[in-house]
Amino acid sequence: MTDRLTRDDFDSAVQFILDNGTNLHRQRYRYHFENSDARHVVAALAEYQNSDGGFGNGLESDLRTRNSSVVCTTVALQILGEIDAPVGTPMVSAAMHYLVAQYRDGNWRLIGEDCNDAPHAPWWRYDPDSCVRGRFLANPGAEILGYLTAYPHKMCQQTVTALFRRAQAHIENEPLEMHDLLCYERLYQCLAPEMQAQMLPHLLRSAFDIVKVEESDWEEYCLTPLDLVERPGSLFADFFAEYLDRNLDFRIHQQRADGSWQPTWSWGSEFPATWRVIEPEISAEVTLKSLLQLRSFGLVGL
Repeated sequence: MTDRLTRDDFDSAVQFILDNGTNLHRQRYRYHFENSDARHVVAALAEYQNSDGGFGNGLESDLRTRNSSVVCTTVALQILGEIDAPVGTPMVSAAMHYLVAQYRDGNWRLIGEDCNDAPHAPWWRYDPDSCVRGRFLANPGAEILGYLTAYPHKMCQQTVTALFRRAQAHIENEPLEMHDLLCYERLYQCLAPEMQAQMLPHLLRSAFDIVKVEESDWEEYCLTPLDLVERPGSLFADFFAEYLDRNLDFRIHQQRADGSWQPTWSWGSEFPATWRVIEPEISAEVTLKSLLQLRSFGLVGL
């Protein structure tokens, strides 16, 4: 039987979030666990939105620039989906306007060159020589296609239709990496049943190839069953059912004495002073996600 998170351990995790997280972390915690109004989450999220409609200002914690980026804007839309923000929310409309404006050369770039102006993780260093023309960038293109399906936008419908064809061809013919798979999973949630049926076999094949099911791998940065199965009834829940109890036990036992769950990544030798400052903030995000997931599986002893 899977262990449960005790009340004391839950309280310790909450205190860590309140002490080390951002105002957005605190408001998301209060929305999910204290029935606080979603408007408080939206107000906290507004601190990260720029005048162009995009999001920056460290919303993606590993990217500290104030400038807007596609990756930070997709993170914002994930949070707005988390609180079931109405499709007509002005914040959503502005974010979609920004994403449409960022479509160039047949793709979206996760970051622009102005993201090099502030501390960032090594994987967020802008490379001006990277060529994207002619191939579909599933990360973030597949995820953004989901938002183009879910929210009103002003993108040419012919372009959107062509992007769907490219996305389907990509998942059918190209190997995915873990972030690609997560983007396709977010797209899948927004599709009509007939399109889901067309995509599902390829998602399952990719998940089988990518997800690590051995406990010896889970302390490193990788995709685990729980990274795809956020709650019972999730798309991949039955596919990874035999591994979930073990993965949940592992997650519970990874809680630190201070109540936190720690990230499985770091910046290495890049910007060490900044990393020391923001690591607790990143841990607060990981901790909040852990609490939400454990509660969804009925494993929080409240």
